[in-house]
Amino acid sequence: MERTPSTLYSRAGGLAALGGSMLVAGSMFMPWVDTGGGGLDFWHLGSVDGVRADAGVYGLSLTLIPLLVLWSALFFVWRCHETRMAWAFGGFAGTMMLYAGDLVISEDLPSAGHGAGEIVAVAGLLILAAGCVAAMAANVPEPAESRAG
Repeated sequence: MERTPSTLYSRAGGLAALGGSMLVAGSMFMPWVDTGGGGLDFWHLGSVDGVRADAGVYGLSLTLIPLLVLWSALFFVWRCHETRMAWAFGGFAGTMMLYAGDLVISEDLPSAGHGAGEIVAVAGLLILAAGCVAAMAANVPEPAESRAG
């Protein structure tokens, strides 16, 4: 495969995806549920009664968050258009799976007790998705007839 230089938009999309995934990972240490006297972070949500019923989704989310950070960092390792397109599709699919898991988990949390961690996670997921789309759009190779030189 041909090694092609990345464009400014492609790198900006990769950085946005990496930053968004790091926001999601950082949200794991913020309070997701306000219990009145303190907060529960994402690591301890398994002790909430409603989340115990969705243990599979919770476990998948715990696995996907660090994997998406690693996946986002791979953008800067892979140098050709084809692998970066696969990266963008994989990153977007992982983002959507994590967002769906967030919706399922958040549904079972007490409605009056949502913490800052959930808001930061959703913002990070939106930035991650936008970064994947931007990087994908910037990595679509031009047809050979339109290339200069």
